Amino acid sequence: MAVSLGDIAGTAALAFSIFTFWQQRKLNTQIEWLNTLLIEKEEGDALAAQRADVTASVVHPSKNSYQLKIYNRGKGTARNICIEVLEGDQLFRSSDMTRKLPYPALDTHQSFSLLLSVHMQSPPRTKIRVDWDDGVSGGSKELTLDVF
Repeated sequence: MAVSLGDIAGTAALAFSIFTFWQQRKLNTQIEWLNTLLIEKEEGDALAAQRADVTASVVHPSKNSYQLKIYNRGKGTARNICIEVLEGDQLFRSSDMTRKLPYPALDTHQSFSLLLSVHMQSPPRTKIRVDWDDGVSGGSKELTLDVF
């Protein structure tokens, strides 16, 4: 039995087809995996665009004035912002808190302030909990803040 040039060409073509099929299956598996990762990333970005991140700090804008500044660092709008004072409640003016809270809405990088009553016997630190609603699930954060 003699092997002809046509037999060699046919065998080479078959081997090349099998190799190409194997490479294509491997590439398709990688493409499916990358598409899954991309979909997960896009879903995470869509949720992050709706999520708010509300935080607070004590500021000293003038010589005899202290304020608690509450601001939104997240990309989403924070709604129905409530503040509960856990420690150092004598620092807060109840009239200012009842007038401003719950705060209706804070867009990205917006803020509002609450006046603080600081005097010689004031505690140097306060602890608060901030609760809010946003486009995802809302949030809650406990903060310990130094007054002076």
